[in-house]
Amino acid sequence: MEVLVIDIGGTSVKLWHTAHEEHRKFESGKQLTPDAMVKETTQLLQDWRWDAVALGLPCRISNGRPIEDPHNLGPGWVGYNFASALGCPVRIMNDAALQALGSYDGGRMLFLGLGTAVGSTFIADHLILSLDLGRVVHGKSKVHELLGDEGFESLGLKKWQNVVHEVLPSLKSAFLADYVVLGGGSVKKIDDLPDGVRRGHNRTVVEGGRRLWEELPDPAEKDSTAWIII
Repeated sequence: MEVLVIDIGGTSVKLWHTAHEEHRKFESGKQLTPDAMVKETTQLLQDWRWDAVALGLPCRISNGRPIEDPHNLGPGWVGYNFASALGCPVRIMNDAALQALGSYDGGRMLFLGLGTAVGSTFIADHLILSLDLGRVVHGKSKVHELLGDEGFESLGLKKWQNVVHEVLPSLKSAFLADYVVLGGGSVKKIDDLPDGVRRGHNRTVVEGGRRLWEELPDPAEKDSTAWIII
């Protein structure tokens, strides 16, 4: 099965494919509606072919469907028929969860995606649990205000890296995680990582999309006991 992976963030939409090394992208933001996303995607990928789509959205997903519009995007995502618009089967996951799935190497893993905001997911023993650790308070600010793009701009590189070294060990301990994976565009700004933390890569979302289709049950199938996706 050839899978198109659409990874939608607050500033860009990245298009990946399980049969291609390259990826393509276009701008995201408050103007991006589902119709606009589908139009840009199909126009940009006229020379690609795929059997199914794995779609990562920066919002809450329940039973494989968005239950709220993403904060950093335009309206219309809830109830949108992606399969009809894209002309093939579509499975949907939270964007951080999709990258976390591709990064997972067993055991108890905590994933944090540092970018426009802070995405977070915990995976252990066939459980995929989407989190919102950006709302956790550190000092007088929330984690997403410190470790997201705005936090980097206000703190500067050194102070921002210091916050990373303060926050990550505490979160790792709180979740009894065996390891932490840091993904997102900002991970390249970190020189040294705390113990038990490793870098992810944006391309792991491709493996996440493959696993979502080839190894995991349909998220909408509530009677499946192989994996639990929350």
